[in-house]
Amino acid sequence: MAEGSLFGDALRHPPANIDAERALLGAILTNNRAYRDVEELLGPEQFYVAIHGRIYEICQQIIQTGREADAVTIRDHIEGDPLLGRKQAWEVLKEITTAMVGLTLAKSYAVSIHDAWVRRCLFKACSETLDRCCRPGNDVAADIVDGLENGLLELARGTDEAEPTVSLAMSMHQARKAAVEAARRGTGLAGISWGYRALDRMTGGLMPSGMYVLGARPAMGKTALGFGIAVRSAAMGNSVLFWSGEMTAPQLGARAGAAWANLCTQSVFTGRRYDIPEDMETGEREILSDFQWRDLEAGERAAASLSLEIDTRSRITVARLRSRARRMARSKRGLDLIVVDYVGLMSAGSVYEDQRIYERITKVSGQLKQLATALMVPIVVLAQLSRETERREDKRPMLSDLRDSGALEQDADMVMLLHREHYYLRKQLDAGLTQKDRESMEDFANRVSGLEQRTRMAEGKADVLIPKNRQGPEGTCHLHFTNRTTWFRDTFEDENGPAWIVPDQGASG
Repeated sequence: MAEGSLFGDALRHPPANIDAERALLGAILTNNRAYRDVEELLGPEQFYVAIHGRIYEICQQIIQTGREADAVTIRDHIEGDPLLGRKQAWEVLKEITTAMVGLTLAKSYAVSIHDAWVRRCLFKACSETLDRCCRPGNDVAADIVDGLENGLLELARGTDEAEPTVSLAMSMHQARKAAVEAARRGTGLAGISWGYRALDRMTGGLMPSGMYVLGARPAMGKTALGFGIAVRSAAMGNSVLFWSGEMTAPQLGARAGAAWANLCTQSVFTGRRYDIPEDMETGEREILSDFQWRDLEAGERAAASLSLEIDTRSRITVARLRSRARRMARSKRGLDLIVVDYVGLMSAGSVYEDQRIYERITKVSGQLKQLATALMVPIVVLAQLSRETERREDKRPMLSDLRDSGALEQDADMVMLLHREHYYLRKQLDAGLTQKDRESMEDFANRVSGLEQRTRMAEGKADVLIPKNRQGPEGTCHLHFTNRTTWFRDTFEDENGPAWIVPDQGASG
């Protein structure tokens, strides 16, 4: 049976509808209005017969310049073209013009040609996958699946028919209807909650199909904030998928446990107390007390009610993320938000592109935006900023610090930049100041004292700068960061209070 199946596959031909190709081209050459009916649906590359695609492309060029495309003008362009093969230009044009059966059927021809092209693309993807499965080599099964999924994702981006246009009145009606629904929800949000009041007030929530880029330099806490958004948004009743390319699930769980039990993350990793000094004689630290173990267990119970799934597969492609996201979307709880930590650790699915950082991130960024649109869920994408911030005296990040990261800035509906001044002040203080030339001892002492005071005042403060926002104002949100637990909170929250509010308690975090 297996041998017969393979033999049968060898006799199969790529799908094509040559009659439809000739009929459509005949309709266009007879009346150029036929081209206007199909231009949004069809491209030259979708024709099976190469010379047909070339003729369609020439028709595009002629018609778009306001001239008339007919058999006479086309013949001058294709005469002697290698794509004609053994035929003459007049022979091909005669086949086309005699095949035309009606202008009203032009769009039907185009749909048939488009459908055959999609089938050929699938035929090619499946054939290549079959070859990789049977060819001796280093490909592992996971790589083959990844390649197929990535190819299908790229195909999916080009297979949708053109969306119909919408009148201004209808678009205003849709906007008003969405506003009425938002008002009825009683949250004051147009989208789902970030889990942080400061971000909710500034943005109106996370909007469906929106792509939100959160950029930061290392050590600013972008993973902590991204994970905090995932957890606290889930606590508001949303279903969230969190992908991490640099942390394991137990490491993320330790962070959540530390925040809930008000312990430093080291205590959760080691099971030892860091809130009291180590033993003077042995140098060892006490094991966590019973109440601290109970607090960790209480955190587990609080997390059990949250719809938050953690994916830690390394070098994931958008195709693989999309597969998991779609499964969640089809589940009973659905899918409301995706958080990606971080885009620089994702793969474009190609060894060639993965070796070129800019091209890789550009491709991944476009795919993530397409994924958000396809699933109608917001995606928060974490990104690492360039080193330009470190070279400036003012360390506050700027939008230009993101521009080396492919097309992220262009694709994003909103860009957020995380900044904690305390980190840089502490670093400067620890490095020590040196007395300047002609600086008196008193002035030097005052400069050191001023730096120490600024460092104390900045402790725990975090700014989320919003330099780009397509749907609202730009500005700055203020949050509180607890370094010991690596957790972000709203500024009005008690540092010792709950890390997130359990849904049945009915309050927002």
